[in-house]
Amino acid sequence: MDDVRILKGWTKEERKELEEAKDTENLGDFLHAITEYRYKVTHYQYVWDKYDAAKTQDQFSIIQDIVDFYTDKAKFPEPKKYYVHFIKGDEYSYLNINSEGGAELGTKFGFGHWKTKFTRDEVVAIDPRLVVFMEEVKDDE
Repeated sequence: MDDVRILKGWTKEERKELEEAKDTENLGDFLHAITEYRYKVTHYQYVWDKYDAAKTQDQFSIIQDIVDFYTDKAKFPEPKKYYVHFIKGDEYSYLNINSEGGAELGTKFGFGHWKTKFTRDEVVAIDPRLVVFMEEVKDDE
C-alpha cells in the first residue's frame, strides 16, 4: 500500500464517520446516504454536511476520496507523534508509560513495553499541562 493517495482536508469528525462507515456500510449504501437530498442524514452528519456544502466539482472530489478510501487506494495521514521531554538536554527525562498505565522518566527509546511516542490527543488525555513539553518525533526515529 505504498502508492496510496493521502487524503487531506477532512476533519477529525468526518474522518471518524468515514472510517466507521467503511467498517459497517457497503460503498453504494454510504454514497447513497450522503448524496440523498430528500432528507438530511443523521448517522453520517459530518460527511453529509461536507458534501452538502460543497460546490459540484468539490462534491466529485469528495466522492472520489470516499471511493478511493473504500478501495484502499487512499488513506488518512498518520497522526504526528511526540515525545514528552521534561528537561532539555537530559536524555533520561522523557515520559515513559508501560502497558498497565504506569509512568516513569526514562530515555526516548521505550525499552520493553514502555511507550514513549504519543499523539497530541494522547498527551492531552494524560494531562493537558504536558502539551508544553511535547517534542515532535522525527520521521527517522
